[in-house]
Formats: sequence, C-alpha cells, structure tokens
Amino acid sequence: MKKLSVLLFFALFAFSSNLTAQGRFGKDSVECVRSLSFYTDYMKQGNLNEAAPLWRDAFKYCPPGLRQTLYVDGQKIYRFLIEKNEGNAAVKEKLVDSLLLMYDLRTEYFPKYALGAQTNKVIDLVNFRGSDDKLIFDALMQNVNTFGASAEPSIMVLAMQRASALFNNKVIDSEKVMSLYSQLSPMVEAQIQANHPDAPQAKKDIDNLFAVSGVASCENIVTLFTPKYEADPNNKELVSGIVKLLNEGGCFSEPLFLKSVESLHRIEPSYHTAYYLYKLYSIKEDHANAVKSLQEAIDDPASPANEDAQMLYELGSYYLAKLENLSMAASSARQIVEKDPSMAGKVYMLMGSIWASSKCGGNEIESRAKWWVAVDYFVKAKNADSSLAEDADKLISTYRQYFPLQEEAFMYDIVDGNSYTASCSGMRENTTVRTRK
Repeated sequence: MKKLSVLLFFALFAFSSNLTAQGRFGKDSVECVRSLSFYTDYMKQGNLNEAAPLWRDAFKYCPPGLRQTLYVDGQKIYRFLIEKNEGNAAVKEKLVDSLLLMYDLRTEYFPKYALGAQTNKVIDLVNFRGSDDKLIFDALMQNVNTFGASAEPSIMVLAMQRASALFNNKVIDSEKVMSLYSQLSPMVEAQIQANHPDAPQAKKDIDNLFAVSGVASCENIVTLFTPKYEADPNNKELVSGIVKLLNEGGCFSEPLFLKSVESLHRIEPSYHTAYYLYKLYSIKEDHANAVKSLQEAIDDPASPANEDAQMLYELGSYYLAKLENLSMAASSARQIVEKDPSMAGKVYMLMGSIWASSKCGGNEIESRAKWWVAVDYFVKAKNADSSLAEDADKLISTYRQYFPLQEEAFMYDIVDGNSYTASCSGMRENTTVRTRK
C-alpha cells in the first residue's frame, strides 16, 4: 500500500500543478486520478479482484472519453467477475450485460476502433449466450452489415453457421440463407484479393456450410429468384448473386442460369462471363454461340495468357468433338504453346487425336498416312510430359496396327524411313514412312 500511496502523491501533485489537466480529468478530477492510479497498479500486478472496485470508481468519476484503456480494462475485469460468479446465474447475466455495454461505450467514444470492439463483443456474446441462435445471428448480421468487407472472416463464417442452424430449426426461410450467402461471397472474395490471411479458409467454410444447409437446391434457387430476375434483369448485384448461387448449386441446365449470365455479360462484359456463356451454350448444344463466346473470352485483352491457353485447348477440343472441324481444331491447338509452353504435351495429344480423326482419300498409302502423323504427335506428347506417357503409349500401340503393310508400301515404291507428306482434311504434315510386316 505504501507504493500506491507514493504513486497517488505524485499523481495528485502533478494534477494540482496543471490546470489544463484538470479539464481533462473532469470535475471530479481528484477522485478520477486517484482511482486510475490505484486500479491500474493492481491491474499491472494481475490482481483483478482488488482492481475491480477501484476500476468502478474510475469509471464513475472519470470523463467517458478520457482513455480507451478504461473500457479495455473493464472488459478484462468483467470477464474475471463472470468466471468468478459462474455458479450464480442471475449475477452472471448482469455481469455479461455490463461486459457487452463496455464494447458499445468503447465504440461510442472511440469510433476509430469500432471494428475491433464490436467484433470482440460478438465473440463474447457467442461465448456467454451462444445457446440463443437468433440473438447471436442478429448480432452477427449487425456486425456484417455495419462493417461490410472489413468484417472479420470468422464473423462471416459464424453468421453462415447460425443461419444454417436457424433454417434447420425453421426460424428463418431459405431465401434468407441464400441472400446471406450472396452477400458474404463477394465480401470474402474481396478479402482474398486483399490477402487477408484468414479469408481463403473462411471462403471454404462458408461454401461448405451453404452446401450442407439444405437450401442450395436448384429448385429452391429458381423458384425464389426467377420473379426477382424478371422484375429487374439489369440489376448487377441481383444477377451476380443468382449466377453465384446457381453455379455453386451446379444448376447448369437451368434456363435461369443462362438468362442471368447473358444479362451479366450485357451489363458488364468480361472474359469470365463470356466463358460462362460458352459453358452454358455448350450444355444446350448451341454450338455456334458456344464457339463464339469462347473465342470472345480468348480475345479479351484482360484474360491472362495461361488462361487463354486453357481456353484455346477447350476450343480445339470442342471443334474436334462437337463440330468435327479438324482444321479449326488444329488452328486452335497450334496457338496454345505460344501462350503457355508448359501445355506442350497436352497440345501434342490433341494434335494426335485430330490427325487420327481426319479423313484422307487416295490409295492404301495416302489414306493411312494420317496414322504416322498421329503417332508422331503421341511420341512428342510423352517426351514433353511424362505424366502423359501411359495414355500416349496406349494410343501409339493402337494406331500402329493401322500402318500400311510392307508389301503395300513396296507397291508404291516407298520404304521405311522415307520422308512423306500427309494430306488429310485440309491439313498437311511431313512425317516418316513406317510399315507392318
């Protein structure tokens, strides 16, 4: 106590010699300074039991905006008292109310630190009143609505978690859960872009919670959002939310999905929306629009080279499988390596498949020359990418069976090892003669 008396003497001496300080510490400045000195000393010692009544005096006598630590210390003290009174429910409830008030007062007098204060308030609310899903959900939503993309990722995850629980208990409807998901998704995406360390995991958690909530059925989404879309098809936020929901739900065949992406592409065209359109048109077997949209995505200057390469690969594969346009398939394939050299192996596999599918007229040699070219490409593929070796070897083994016989080649005055130019389906390629015995 001697130490505290000395501290108090110096504090009061400093106060009495400084009239400016008198205004800072309020009309009860002597009591304010005395209480602050006593309780903070006990706080430093970790003696919260002795600090508590003195802190109350400081809270009573000091101006409310004097210092933020008054509220931070109050939070520590009330948590201590709550734990101390764990067995007395009535007292504990009052103490929890007081703890929560500390956060609101801290926010009121120190708004610069509102995010931290209100985030911690919600966490304490979860800790001490977590059984009340509706109370917690309302508090979480207030935090999310107030701070938007600045809200902590953990708060967004908790909001999604409580929404799912309330839906399963029939307290809120599916529309509320879907609206929340549409609200949270772009917020957490923005945090990922801003390199928030907790955002990637939060996104996974939010997506998983939504997926298992029982809300995200295609039927529910379409039923709830079709009238809204029809009423306001140019509302970017609405349309983006619908696209997000339908995509996450795997509702690719729903007409609303295509309509919404078409609207979004009209409102704010990008290579992303063009690619979306390609996917949806291809599902509908609308080949002309599918190819047009995919080419538009590739041609967009904003699309990165590696993504261009992937899309060119898809375009070449589409021309081959859906349209049987081998020359356009080959044209697309030849552009890939320039965009992304690491895809050389896949390109060679695609070119091999294109040549294997080609139509060649002429005699026994001319009509079979395509197999030489196809095998050439499969050999290149496994040499460029060892992960493709197994598939490439199978194709090589298959297509070698179609090489011309030795005696057939002899009839046309060609032998193994000769250079040969194959010409099939509008394509020409130099290759090497190989025969079967």
